[in-house]
Amino acid sequence: MVKDVFKKADWIWCAPEAQADEYGEFYSSFDCDGEKIIKLKISADSNYAVYINGELAVFGQYADFPYDKIYDEVDISKYCKKGNNHVAVVVWYFGITTTSVYYKGEASLIFEIVNGDRVLCFSGEHTPSRLSRTYGQHARKIITGQMGLSFSYDMTKEDLWKTGELEGFASSVIVSKHPSCRIRPCEKLVLEEKVFGKEIKRISENDIIFELGSEQVGFVSLDITSDTEQDIMVVYGEHIADGNVRYIIGSRDFSFKIRLRKGENRYLNPFRRLGARYLEIKSEKPITVNEAAIAPTMYPVTLKSKPKLNEYRSKIYDICVNTLRLCMHEHYEDCPWREQALYCMDSRNQMLCGYYAFGEYKFPRSCLELISKDDRKDRLLSICYPINNDFCIPSFSMHYITECREYLQYSGDKAFIEEIYPKLESVLSAFLERRENGLMPIFEGKQYWNFYEWSFGLDGYGKGYELPKFDLLINALISIALENMGKIGDMLGKPNGYRDMIPEINRRIREEFWDEKKGLFADCPDKARYSVLGNSLAILCGAAEDRKGVCDRMLNLVGITDISLSMRCFKYDAMLLADKEKYADYILSEIDENYRPMLELGNGTVWETDAGEKDFGKAGSLCHGWSAMPIYYYNILN
Repeated sequence: MVKDVFKKADWIWCAPEAQADEYGEFYSSFDCDGEKIIKLKISADSNYAVYINGELAVFGQYADFPYDKIYDEVDISKYCKKGNNHVAVVVWYFGITTTSVYYKGEASLIFEIVNGDRVLCFSGEHTPSRLSRTYGQHARKIITGQMGLSFSYDMTKEDLWKTGELEGFASSVIVSKHPSCRIRPCEKLVLEEKVFGKEIKRISENDIIFELGSEQVGFVSLDITSDTEQDIMVVYGEHIADGNVRYIIGSRDFSFKIRLRKGENRYLNPFRRLGARYLEIKSEKPITVNEAAIAPTMYPVTLKSKPKLNEYRSKIYDICVNTLRLCMHEHYEDCPWREQALYCMDSRNQMLCGYYAFGEYKFPRSCLELISKDDRKDRLLSICYPINNDFCIPSFSMHYITECREYLQYSGDKAFIEEIYPKLESVLSAFLERRENGLMPIFEGKQYWNFYEWSFGLDGYGKGYELPKFDLLINALISIALENMGKIGDMLGKPNGYRDMIPEINRRIREEFWDEKKGLFADCPDKARYSVLGNSLAILCGAAEDRKGVCDRMLNLVGITDISLSMRCFKYDAMLLADKEKYADYILSEIDENYRPMLELGNGTVWETDAGEKDFGKAGSLCHGWSAMPIYYYNILN
């Protein structure tokens, strides 16, 4: 219960009714007699930043569900002084339902500052609060559909409220919500030293581009001198392939606005995390940019030693590890520039690589736990987490079972997998109950995206091809999931019959999808399309009786749909299962070639697809966690 965590505090807001994209400001104070340990307990919907005596001390609400609320407990002793201390909390309420990173809850804040059993200050109706004057209210300007909201800030409206000079504040409103809270299941992010942008190009005296040297992820920090009040627009991105930062891409808009006052303007945004290598500042009149920087927000990890690699492969390993780190925040995220979303498929690759790169298990466990809290009526898993949008990729639910089995294998954490085991059973049964004549049909309806990878015929769009009622890939993935569930049951000591179902499913896969003439599996029963991914999954699930033969043919057949960067791990795993000795060098050599352009670009990261920024209508990500798989293969093949 909340009162078990917070002894006196209540959930509050600054207005009787909140609107989407709203910023609230809350003030409190406490006296300190030199106590050694002072802790802040805090939770909010949707994000918070805490200033102690005017200094940013704590930031970042864990991405959670309203029905599974997370709180932070942080030692703030170093920010406190003897005597009176000022506490200023800014809360940004998202309040929208269209993103891939947020489940809409009620605008709210709860906090207590304690010294042992003594409560020094706490949130309640007595807490002075107001709507922020500096942050733009209710604009609902979208960066991308996945990430959600951008922001604006008005330097001319700053006052001294953070140090107790209150104007326009009133009593807070009690919010009745969240009967229970649990503590953050992983570490909080660390705000690292700023990475300063270097001016590299002046498009005009009012349009300047700054380079950060490589991809950075964190909070924008600006120090700008202006001779007059004016608006500036800051745009950001991963490249300048067009000669400037490409910030309008379809409906996407990678920009935010700042209203400058006359004189010096210093600003750091503690809410919106940016993924960028370049910052471009567009002003109405000339300005002096003293600082255009990113303060990285990094999850704390310790790097494990690398396997023995030559110099070239060592560089590939390094950019893969860097990419993993840039995609670790409240949870694993696919890419920090465009989406910042947790997917089952993406996180499976990221976790597996992380076991070798970092050797820690708290972070992947927290991701798996967050996913397990998802609650759909059809018992499948949503497309991302946390989210309350009725949309999912059915195949990704099967990848969740894989990443749970791998977590158990590497961590040995039986207690956690035991805890979520009913969820795994529920997810798998949602598929098995739909079988027709031994095969699983695809899911029909606008809420289902039958996506497997970014290749023709497998992207789930049905553009230029027809979606079949039955396909090879979902059935192979179910067969693999049954094997993984059997292994999980074995490790937990649970009697189960999951493996008993595999022979019949694999038999039906061979009957419906095997093409004797080509010696390959087709993606659909009409034998219209063949793919490397489909045949790789057929090998991995055990449906292929001639593994080596299928491997050889899928690598050499003209006209077969090639496999995309993120899914190449399944091709490699199939090859290693078929003949490790024969294919190990092939795999390492292909990685050399695939990752060469990424090294040469110098972004310090690996890409979403081989096409880089040109893909997806020039919206391809250059920092994508699912492509860090060389870490895994360098470790197991060296």
